[in-house]
Amino acid sequence: MAELHGDVLPNILKRLNVRDLIRCKSVCKSWEKLISDSGFIKFHMNYSYQIDYKNNDIDRRIVMSRVSYRNGSRVCDVDDRFFNDRDCHLLGSSNGLVCISSFSSQLVVANPSTREVQTLQDPQIHDTKHLCWGFGYDSSTDDYKVVLGFRKRVGWTCFQVLSLKSNVWKLIGDVKYSFLSRIGILCNGALHWIMKDSSSPNKKRVITSFRLSVEKFIKIPQPDDERYESGVASRPNMNLGIMEDCLCVFPCDGFNDNLWMLKNYNGKLSWGMFEKECDMSLALQCLKEQEHYIPNKRTLCRDMLFYKTREYICAPIYMESLVSPYVNGRPKRKTEESNSKKSCKLIKRDPSVPGASGKV
Repeated sequence: MAELHGDVLPNILKRLNVRDLIRCKSVCKSWEKLISDSGFIKFHMNYSYQIDYKNNDIDRRIVMSRVSYRNGSRVCDVDDRFFNDRDCHLLGSSNGLVCISSFSSQLVVANPSTREVQTLQDPQIHDTKHLCWGFGYDSSTDDYKVVLGFRKRVGWTCFQVLSLKSNVWKLIGDVKYSFLSRIGILCNGALHWIMKDSSSPNKKRVITSFRLSVEKFIKIPQPDDERYESGVASRPNMNLGIMEDCLCVFPCDGFNDNLWMLKNYNGKLSWGMFEKECDMSLALQCLKEQEHYIPNKRTLCRDMLFYKTREYICAPIYMESLVSPYVNGRPKRKTEESNSKKSCKLIKRDPSVPGASGKV
């Protein structure tokens, strides 16, 4: 391998999956340095995205999983539809990272492939029941953000945001809507929720978008079409999802009905109806409940399941990556800190080392 120079080795290693790359770190120090480099991590992730787009017959998602104790069968949950029935929530996924709210109300961002877990600061809120969430990547700052909305008063939602680099919550402001969906759908650098305008005569449902880079809300116009009004808009509940990098809206109880996709045509957004005859193949990663794994030791995911259905289009997109939740650098482990302290003590005690006696 000593004969490999320049970009030859990175172009070979980028074709490996994350598990194999982690093993390759043990080959030598130069390989470990290369694979841990932020430039290679992005290089590998972009290559993986390109391969998936070329082989777009499979769409990768991630969901929470639970075990049915009656027959031992696995049940996959799309969190937004079962939010009030769960103690552990998948709040979003981006670039191989997932944000989880555990049964103990602890917030973490984890990489299920590398098994790294970072604990986040607890939000300073009084009401922990009526919340909506979102998680995504801000390309303008190369940072990841967690967005939290809570009911301030009837018809109003107050939002806070936390970036991984700061690990500090800050207030964004109020929105004159009450949320209906609980988990924000990440699409094209923005989070989207179904909300309700209580000030309108018929309490009309609206689609709100929060752009992560500028941290501002806008209202997304809904399809101006009779088929939409008589279909999705007439149902008691509707949901958001993502297909082919496009935001989708569809009735919660009508996965076999036509759904609508928000596409970009020459810089202009326009809704189009997606025919119900078209289905998609989904590769579903099932994320374990947080109580079933040990950070940095046990795996965070169950076996991948495959479906040929649109049922999970509201689940977050998931792609394995080497991206670390420690955006400011991985903290030293206790063993490393104790070893460094021991080394310092040995240096101070050894009279043969210059400066060991405290004199230079």
